[in-house]
Amino acid sequence: MIRKMNVETPQGSILESVIFKSQQAKTVIIVITGVEGNIQNNPFYTAIGKKLSSEGIDFVVAHTKDAFNQTKSINQITAQTEIFGASVESFADSDNDVQAYLNWALSKKYQHIILGGQSLGANKVIHYLATHSNVPIDKFLLLSPVDIDVLRRSVSQEQREYISEQKESSKGKNRLPFKLFRWLSCDVDTADEWLFDDTLNNVHFKKNMDFSQVERIYASGALIIGTRDRFAGGDPSGYLKNINNHFKTKARNELVFIKDTGHIYRGKEYVLANEILNLINKWKY
Repeated sequence: MIRKMNVETPQGSILESVIFKSQQAKTVIIVITGVEGNIQNNPFYTAIGKKLSSEGIDFVVAHTKDAFNQTKSINQITAQTEIFGASVESFADSDNDVQAYLNWALSKKYQHIILGGQSLGANKVIHYLATHSNVPIDKFLLLSPVDIDVLRRSVSQEQREYISEQKESSKGKNRLPFKLFRWLSCDVDTADEWLFDDTLNNVHFKKNMDFSQVERIYASGALIIGTRDRFAGGDPSGYLKNINNHFKTKARNELVFIKDTGHIYRGKEYVLANEILNLINKWKY
């Protein structure tokens, strides 16, 4: 059964999300969404939710503040209307979104919690696990983590100069007259974060890069990617193996490659769902 659900961040923001609910589930899988990676845009979430809930596992599509381009809600602490979204991204705020869903799961007394993320949501999970000790999860599940440097390379010099000029002119709240990366409509401040903020720039195709966040994680789990993922530096399989090599738990982690599909597993949604169910069964949760 699919239901709407809300969680509250430690700062009082309300995140509207979705849960695929089964009867008396002992295990929950939470997947932190990527940029505008909401359930409407990404059919694979529905495929996963239907598969897992039919097997007695709860599945949460964990919409973060950037799950939609722009939305608003009433802050539960300030009682003020706040506007957030991918158009006004704040990478420094990502831990709060993850914490909200973990707090919710703990309040529901699940026996097993698997914390996942897709796209930039996977990068957010990595950052959270790297900066928090004793996180109460059994496993992590990282789907299609993003090499942010790959995205940055798609921004032209002309666009970079425009963003810098607008920042210097104190026009950071203005919308860009073009789409960043050719698909993201956002303001100047957000574009500047994407270009220069390395908070979530924690996985890379190249080997001689900063993997310090990955290296601080003690949890084990699984990493999944489509073999045609275009945010992985040209070799998704090598990219995923390179990331895993920096985990303390690399020998215990599972690597899953979904053939002939890309970043959002188009056409392979139920293949992905079956692979995740296989992992849960292997982990005996």
